[in-house]
Amino acid sequence: MTDIDEEIRKALAGSELEKLDDIAGEPGLFAMLGETFRGKMRFWNAYAMVLSFIAFGVALWTGWNFLHTTEPHKMTLWGVGMGISIFFLAMLKLWFWMEMNKNMVIREIKRVELQLAVLSNAVREKEGQ
Repeated sequence: MTDIDEEIRKALAGSELEKLDDIAGEPGLFAMLGETFRGKMRFWNAYAMVLSFIAFGVALWTGWNFLHTTEPHKMTLWGVGMGISIFFLAMLKLWFWMEMNKNMVIREIKRVELQLAVLSNAVREKEGQ
């Protein structure tokens, strides 16, 4: 830690220090994925998760049919269907990565806001003495 972090920790009261520790902790991948289902967009994220499972199933089904057909016309259709469903799945995965990144940025902003508020209170107290 840097010197400023140590000064902020010294200035914090017990409850504020707990809040900072909660915010400052770096969650794992599954914890970040779970956080996407707690915000305002939780219904859209749940809908996107259901769609990603459906797209994965469609990709498996079209891939299976692609491998087990002998007619070139049908192979083309099954291959295009598989490509579209894999593309759709990739876009949904990007959706979730962007949501997790957004939550991580918000967490860092809240951490900085808390540190600024505590530092501001400490400066006011020093000026008042």
